[in-house]
Order: sequence, then C-alpha cells, then structure tokens
Amino acid sequence: MNQIFHTLKLPDYVTLLNALCGVTAILLILNGFTYLAPLLILVAAVADGLDGHIARKFSSSEIGGNLDSLADVISFGVAPVIITYSFAENRYILPALFLYFVCGILRLARFNTMHQGKNSFSGLPITAGGIAISSYLLMGERFFDVRIMTSIALILGILMISNITYLKVRNQKILIPLTLIFAATIISYSIDISYTHIMASLLSGLMMIYMVSPIIKKTT
Repeated sequence: MNQIFHTLKLPDYVTLLNALCGVTAILLILNGFTYLAPLLILVAAVADGLDGHIARKFSSSEIGGNLDSLADVISFGVAPVIITYSFAENRYILPALFLYFVCGILRLARFNTMHQGKNSFSGLPITAGGIAISSYLLMGERFFDVRIMTSIALILGILMISNITYLKVRNQKILIPLTLIFAATIISYSIDISYTHIMASLLSGLMMIYMVSPIIKKTT
C-alpha cells in the first residue's frame, strides 16, 4: 500500500478529492440532502480543474491520467445520474440518464486514446456535463421539470460523443468571472439557499452558452 502512495504526486491527491466529492454526493442524496449533493459536484469540478492546473505547473505521476478519468466517471458520470433520479422520482427519465452515463464514459475513453489539442476538446467534456446537470438542479424545485431534465441529459450525451470542438477555458477574462460565480454558488449554500438558486441560475446560463459556443463561433 505504501508503494502506491509513494508514486502519487500533488495533482493526484487533488484528483482523489474530486472522486471523494462524487462519492460523498451520492451518499448525501441517498440521505436526503437535496441541494448539498449537487453542490458537491461543483466542488468536484473545481478539484478537477485544479489538478490539471497543478499538473501543468509541476510533474504528474504515471497513473495521473487514468486516475483522473476514474474520478470523473464517479463525480460527473455516476453521481449526476443518481442525484437526478432522486430529484425526478420518475422511472421514465432513466433511459436519458443511462444514455448520458454511457456517452460520458465513451467520451472519457476516447479522450484517453486519441491525441488531444492543447487548447481544445473533441466533444463536450464530461465535467461540463456534470456542471450543467448540477447547476440546473440547484436552480430549485420551482424550475425542475422531468421533461426539461430528460432533454438536458439527452443533449449532453450527444454532445459528449460528438466531434464538435470545444475550446478549453483558459482566458483570464472568462476564467476569473466563472471562478467567482462558482465560488459564490458554493459559498451561498451556507448563507441562504435562495442565493444558491440565483447563483446556480447564472451558472446554468453560462453552461448553456458554453454548450452552444462552437455554433456561435462558426457564425461570427
């Protein structure tokens, strides 16, 4: 056991935090923590972004890439499916959620086996899918609709396995405001859930813009 821990480096521990957030989110939704569960998916997304940033600054371990994909399956594949099903309480949403999950793991498998551009992704990242689902759920029960959620899951699944090129968000003019909205959404939970609903609405809008950004780029 000590040997494998000795191979881990700083980015790997952040990746493990990502995975732990996903597992904890599943346990929370099963115990009735309706909004804390999807909020932890956002925390997992922050960890997912940090481990990549740290890996670029410092060296990463040999298992770092595979570890990252496994963590992503938990936090942005399995956890969103279970949380969404708990929200919906409707078995008819299951086919869309199954499609989302299958497309998500196919997206990760493709990512690990094909050459990726430094500034872009082929297909919507599964992390973005997890954020999109969580931000919609965090908007509150007033906005939740099974038909809308089903459509979101189907669209996300299709986009993840598509060949559409999505740019990596590294521009400071975009990254800083996005980080602030993420932080405000997470912190607002400890203040007032109504603030979380508002901030999640902003985040959901930004995710929608990102999802259609390749279309916008082509028309400009």
